[in-house]
Amino acid sequence: MTTFQQKAKLLQGLLTGDVAHTGPFYVTVEITCRCNLHCVCCQFHSSLLNIPSDGDKAVKDIPYDLFNKLCNELKAMGTSQIILCGEGEPFLHPRLFDLISVAKETGFHVILYTNGTLLNEASLKYLIDLRLDILKVSLFASSYEEYKNNYPIDNPVNYGKVVDGLKLLARFKNEKKSKLPLVILCHPINKNNFQHIDAMVHWVHTTGGNAISFSPHHPFRGKYTAFSLSQAEEISIICSLYKIKKQLNSLSIDHNIKQVLHRYKIGEAVWEKLPCYIGWLHATIKTDGMVFPCCRCDLPMGNLNEKPFHEVWNNSAYRAFRRKVLTRKGLASMVKWCDCNFCGYVGDNVRVHRLFRWFSPFCG
Repeated sequence: MTTFQQKAKLLQGLLTGDVAHTGPFYVTVEITCRCNLHCVCCQFHSSLLNIPSDGDKAVKDIPYDLFNKLCNELKAMGTSQIILCGEGEPFLHPRLFDLISVAKETGFHVILYTNGTLLNEASLKYLIDLRLDILKVSLFASSYEEYKNNYPIDNPVNYGKVVDGLKLLARFKNEKKSKLPLVILCHPINKNNFQHIDAMVHWVHTTGGNAISFSPHHPFRGKYTAFSLSQAEEISIICSLYKIKKQLNSLSIDHNIKQVLHRYKIGEAVWEKLPCYIGWLHATIKTDGMVFPCCRCDLPMGNLNEKPFHEVWNNSAYRAFRRKVLTRKGLASMVKWCDCNFCGYVGDNVRVHRLFRWFSPFCG
């Protein structure tokens, strides 16, 4: 969705220094810290281990006025996409539909990321009427048994709620003759569910989903390693992914299997093999207005309650970050703040690197 002019300005910034000449291509806004689940691999609400992030936890939900101001600034900077997610469940934000409405009215392509347990008749009709572009639903399980393993202290009836909610959405879209929101079923792969990922093809098909997105489990700063796959299990999941790729293609269901296979090929130490360009492409905004380069970095770039986004975007902190993460030595020095293992932005970094690697030797 980025224009040629934006790409040219991105390259201009990379070639000439550390100043971005265009705004971020997309921005993730973590709109709430509240959650109704305790997914075992979640760093914020896991039933096994809780690793709180930086920031003012007294601010549970991003204020509407701050979000509205942010949307106007980003639009003026050329940003085209906003992702609404959270350290918790976005449907618990008391003004979620107002946030979606203002983002759409400002002209953004809007993605909403949810655990799917709070999808009901009223909320689904709102999403259709607001013309939400994409609804991403995270689901670790393809059966009640897997659900119990991945959500051990949550009621397994939630599994049925997610499936029923997606079927209801498909029905409402059909009745209203609406293609939006597109539905992407997101399935993190871990030791508790890797043996049955083929079942997810059935669920995305029967619930009327448009696509499925897989993601390898990534331990967070050495935590949650018990859910990582062994080498033999990785080989098994790679074979399974090749197999279900044919099924998904035959059903005309989009998927990200090519990207997932690439992530397994690169392995966990992404920073040793690829520069990081995320500081030029993206920003993460927390509920308290703190700005970070991505969701895996704890190094703050600034606060929107103190400075407007366009000033934060090219301040000294952001410029220093951009310089450091373009080199392996610089990335190695960032391990205190950034957890780059199984980086979720590999696809973006690869696309930029394919072009910039030919110019970087001449940039000093």
